[in-house]
Order: sequence, then C-alpha cells, then structure tokens
Amino acid sequence: MGKDPDTAVVVQIGRGPTGTALARQLLPGLPAGSRYVVIDRDPVAPHLAFGTPEPTHLLNTRAAKSALNLGDPEELQRWLTEQAAVTGEPVAEFPSRAAFGRYLRDVFDQAVKQAAAAGVVVDLIQDNAVGITGEPGNWLVHCAGGGSYRADRVAICVGMLAQNDPFPELAWQPGYFDDPWRLPSVPADASVAVLGTRLTAIDTGLTLAARGHTGPVLFASRSGRLPRLRGPETTAPVPHVDQCMRAAADAGTLRLVDFGRALMADIEAASAEPPDWSQVRDCGPTTREMLAAELAEIEAGTERGWQQVVNGASPLLLPAWQLLAEADRVEFFAEWLTPLLVHGAPIPPETARRVLDAMDAGRWRVLGGLYHVVADDDGFEVFTEDHVQQVDVVINATGSGTDEPALRTEPLLAALLDANLLTAHPLGGVRIDVSTFEPLDGAGAPVRGIHVIGDLTRGAVLVTNDVIALSFQAALAATAMRAKNEAGVHIS
Repeated sequence: MGKDPDTAVVVQIGRGPTGTALARQLLPGLPAGSRYVVIDRDPVAPHLAFGTPEPTHLLNTRAAKSALNLGDPEELQRWLTEQAAVTGEPVAEFPSRAAFGRYLRDVFDQAVKQAAAAGVVVDLIQDNAVGITGEPGNWLVHCAGGGSYRADRVAICVGMLAQNDPFPELAWQPGYFDDPWRLPSVPADASVAVLGTRLTAIDTGLTLAARGHTGPVLFASRSGRLPRLRGPETTAPVPHVDQCMRAAADAGTLRLVDFGRALMADIEAASAEPPDWSQVRDCGPTTREMLAAELAEIEAGTERGWQQVVNGASPLLLPAWQLLAEADRVEFFAEWLTPLLVHGAPIPPETARRVLDAMDAGRWRVLGGLYHVVADDDGFEVFTEDHVQQVDVVINATGSGTDEPALRTEPLLAALLDANLLTAHPLGGVRIDVSTFEPLDGAGAPVRGIHVIGDLTRGAVLVTNDVIALSFQAALAATAMRAKNEAGVHIS
C-alpha cells in the first residue's frame, strides 16, 4: 500500500459522521509518509442534519450514548462539558444536532492533526467525486473540478441521499419543497402539510415554529405514527432472543416469526402488566391523548418493559439481519419497518413536550392513511383515508431515499452503477460483502479495494443511522481495509 508518493493509501469520499468515524479509525495506524486524501464538496461543513442551526433540533439519543468512539463512550459528554465551561450554558442531556456537528468537526480535525504529527500527509480536497476507474490496488478517483487521485483503496462515505419523494409530479409546483434541511422562507400564516411523521418531519415542524410560524401544520403519513419517547437507558435480559439467536446460528438461518415470538416473550417477561400488542402495529395515528399519556409515564420515571428489551436486544440486530432468510427480510421491510422505526428511534421528552404544546394550541395535528397529494389553483389537496385537507405549502420530510433512482441522484453513484462497480440492493442502498464492506458487482463478486460505509449499506446491515452502529460499522470496515488479503466471504 502507498507504493509511491502520488498514490494515497486511502481516498475517502465524504467526511460527514460516517467519514469522520472511518478516518479516526484508519489514520492512527498509518505509517509516516503515507498519504490519505479526503474528498468532500465542502470539507468544513457540518453536513445536512447536523448543519441545522435550530437549537430545538435534538439528537434522539443521550450524550452518554452518542459518542463516535466505541472505546470511549464518555467522549461526547466530556466535549459538551468542556464547551459548557466556555459558554456558561448547561450541559444538555440530549445535545442539539448543531452541537453534535461541531463535535464531529473537532473529532475529525483532531484526528488529522495527530496524523500530521505522526508524519502522515492528509489532503482535504473540496470537490465532488464523480467517478472511479482502474483496478484493485490501483484505483483512480475523478472529481468534477478535473482533479484525479490515485489510491490503493477507496472509501465511499457519502452519507444521506436526497429525500425520498412519494409525489415526484409535484417537484416543480410553487409551494412544494422537497428538502426539509434547506427549507426556504414560508409565509408565517400559510397552512402547511408536512409529509412524514418521524424524526425529520418533527424537526421540520420545529423549524417552522422557530421561525414564528402561526399557520396550521398537518403531519401526514401512511401510518400517522409519531415516534415513541426515549425513556431511561436501562436494559432487560433477553433470554428468549438469545436462545433464538443460538438456534439460528446453529441452523444457519433465522425466521422472522421465531425472532418475533422470542422478542414478544422477553417483553412480556419484562413488563409489569400484559403488553397491548395492538399498540405495535394497529393503534392508528398518534393522538394528543396518546402522546400526553406517554410523556406522563416518562416524567414519572416509569420503567417500560418493551423499551428495556429493545435496548437489550439492539446489539443483536446486525447478526439477526445477516441470518434472516431473504423472504423474511422482504416481509420485514413491508410489514415491520415502521414499527421498528417508531419504537427503535424514539424522540427526547423535551421534543415531545414541544409537540404536545403545539397540539394543545391547535397548531399541529397528525393524520394517517396518506395516499395522494395533488396541486390545484388554491395550493394542494392532501388525501388521507378519512380527510381531504387543503393547504398552501407541502414539505416532503419522508426521509432519505435508498432505492436505485435515489442512488442515481448522486453523480458518483450513478457512474459506479453504470460501470458495474456497484449494484443496487433490493431493500435499499447497495449490495456489499459484509465481511469487508466491499460492494458486489453484477455477478455477485466483491470489488476489491473499494469500500462502502454508512447509509448506503441499509439493505445489507439494516441499521445505519444510529451513532453506535455507525461507529461499529466504521471499525469493522477499517479492520478489513487494513488487511492485506480479504477472505471475500459473500454474506449479504
């Protein structure tokens, strides 16, 4: 590796959270004289969701669970404490996204400084990577500005793609906005429909509130479910899940129904009262009363068995996903992805209070059964199962796209798909060899020396937007990238 001064050990594309996690894993182990190139369209920007200036946009995990460092889980908490000593502001239990973005920037800068002190050359290139050519051990990354960078290995860490757009025919309509993170000014009294009811949608509503918006805001999605609330971080034993996983490992495959039954058994054992399983899938849209009742539980310090079990079982999601039969993976995405996101990506109580206050003031409401939106002379009509709502503005906050059309919105990914260096995963992102994070070509063979990390691996690893999972993924990928010879075992 690093055969001459003009060949980098690694060219890393992207330096958001994923790129930062990978760089801090790889840079310390490089010998003096090595060259490491980072290409990013804006290498000093905090990036998308972590570039938001709104102080009400919070991480949905506590600081103690959000460090980008598996070996030092208190790192973010210490960083926040040091910042608070300078600013005089209190240390937040749930940091703002903006604060987390600054933390990421400091982590990356520190990794670069330490590498430079050890004699490693780190080049930060502000440009768009648009293609990769060459062969294993001799890759050439091409940029829109005309530069090319040769490397032994390439790491693709581009992060979130453009928002999934359920109604692309509205894209050019005045008053329709498809990027909630770059939301322009909206008339304060406009009636607004936010498409989506999960984390991005809630932050979109908080953006409007921070700007002094007084008009009504409708949140609409197919399920109408807001995320549950983040309670204590305690865990419960998961003996049924553990037994299920051992049996699946012995058999070489896992069935979704078996994992589900084991999870339900552990939740029942951890719960003070028999769980109401209708709350998982069939309870309908989140109402003001449901949100208020759950917030009261959290404020009373009530331990909830289902959340303790979710906390305890979360480290098993990656191995479970690898063992799951392909048909069951498809069923999971069709039937169980929304319940997982509702229960597994909860919001902080502080955020829930803001949502509840807006509901009580009559400014916000939530509807399920969304199936169509059309433009008309008065703005837009939003169709749900039981309502037709006229609004002035529609904001798409349904989340990042992951299918092949979404991949092709990024010129680099489109070029790699066309070159057969990447293939789209049927469940989102691209197909990879999970043992090395190398993409699979059209024949299913690993493309040696190119590695894909982060949101693009969704179909292969399932969980890509959790900080701990992302750090673990970066550690696994870095281990593979440091190896001289990969096994190339085709896992996913």
